Amino acid sequence: MREKLLTLGKDFEIKEASHRRGGRTGETKFYVDNKVLRLRETFNIRKSKHGEVLYQVQERKMRVRDTMKIEDRSGKEIAKIKKRMVGVVRDNYVIKVRGDRNWQVYGSILDHNYTVKEGAKTIVKVHKNRLTIKDAYFIDIDEDCDDKALAMMIVIGLDDMADE
Repeated sequence: MREKLLTLGKDFEIKEASHRRGGRTGETKFYVDNKVLRLRETFNIRKSKHGEVLYQVQERKMRVRDTMKIEDRSGKEIAKIKKRMVGVVRDNYVIKVRGDRNWQVYGSILDHNYTVKEGAKTIVKVHKNRLTIKDAYFIDIDEDCDDKALAMMIVIGLDDMADE
């Protein structure tokens, strides 16, 4: 994922990349736009630049714990990212997917070096490519993941929550 540094908001493209080719990017898989003129931080993910919104993630203000809600295009809640405090050294995040599944986050979100798991199964692995100059990092989504756009929205929500 590579962010555009000189844009209003945090609009960016998510491109397919190959680890073997030194991180060279291929075709664009998703477009993400940030709505900056709203009361809540809002990101939309689309298959094409002007296509319909697949998912939307919104920050939930006025809560004791930080929360972001992921909705589908009809406004139905699909997942919720909650930040739980676990001591002073690090934060702990839990993701409730469709109300019945819990995904856990392990590692450092600020360093872009973490894994999202459901039980023992790895769903997403995020890691920084130390050789790039631009703000880019790899997001490996498990081949068996049935909803890659949802997995991407969870990474975007975690990234935004960690930046605050």
